[in-house]
Amino acid sequence: MKGRSLLLPTLGTNLSVKIHPVALFSICDGYIRRNEKQDRVIGTLLGVVSEGTVEIKNCYIVPHNESSEQVAVDIAHHRTMFELHQRVAPAETVVGWFATGPALYNSDALIQEFYTKEAPNSVHLLVDTTLSGGKFSIHAFMSRILSVGEKVLSTEFVEMPCEVLFGDAERVGVELLASGGASTKPLTDNESLVTSLKRLEELLDKVQSYVDDVIEGRAKGDPVIGRYLADTLSVVPHFSKPDFERLFNESTQDMMMVTYLSNLLRTQIALADKLGTSQLPIV
Repeated sequence: MKGRSLLLPTLGTNLSVKIHPVALFSICDGYIRRNEKQDRVIGTLLGVVSEGTVEIKNCYIVPHNESSEQVAVDIAHHRTMFELHQRVAPAETVVGWFATGPALYNSDALIQEFYTKEAPNSVHLLVDTTLSGGKFSIHAFMSRILSVGEKVLSTEFVEMPCEVLFGDAERVGVELLASGGASTKPLTDNESLVTSLKRLEELLDKVQSYVDDVIEGRAKGDPVIGRYLADTLSVVPHFSKPDFERLFNESTQDMMMVTYLSNLLRTQIALADKLGTSQLPIV
């Protein structure tokens, strides 16, 4: 062993990962829609890299098969999806990959090796969609090679600081994921619309009750709430009932048409995968 040393490449202590909720929602949606016999889903992370920060803005699922001996990733699908995404968001590049589950797999080192070729310092994001311990946990890792001299021994995953970025509008969805109270069955567009309308009706009833109490002297009015309600009402356009019903029906029809076209495109992609796309083994 004289003349040889154990090489442990160091990772920057200031490196951190920031995730946008859109990426998390896409990962959860892919996990819900996975095949029945599939334990987990993996995919490509897209985003930007700045000084000491990897910002994950989007992602997409990559079909794969894995066993105790090898793992096969649909490389053609990965590259096709990346080319399509580049047309929409050319500033976003491959920054790593994600996997669902409570812990790392033995095959993760092989997948990490592939993504390191796609992007140096690739991030591995582990999203626990099984809600182990009753919570929604997210961990980010970077890898380093352990070697003695020129001989590679193994790949080590080192955890990095991870933060979820979200605004007020996205807070509800993130808190719902974190609480583990969401149903495993995705809502249809009609169910989502009904839920939103019921929530809106409850809020309107609450506001009306507050205003009535203030007018009749049962409660003391708060000037901050009053200004907020006045500003809210001032930006609401005034429509007659027939005009509102017409606009609402047109908007609903447009939404249903977009849903139909997206389902049609998803079906065509699935057929193309079955007919012409082959999975290329990493090892």
